[in-house]
Amino acid sequence: MENNPFKKYTLAIAQEYTTTAEKIAEAQKKPPKRVYDNMTHLLKECVFLGATRFGNNFIC
Repeated sequence: MENNPFKKYTLAIAQEYTTTAEKIAEAQKKPPKRVYDNMTHLLKECVFLGATRFGNNFIC
């Protein structure tokens, strides 16, 4: 098996597949959710978050 001329190509393809699979898995991770302690911190981040989180009738 040591005289296999395709060994280095096969290993290169397998390594590239492993690298690609790891990068895809990392790209599909979701970012951590934001947690707000109070309404003021939420509004400092973005006024529109209040409307999406508390409904269209949200008044600052």
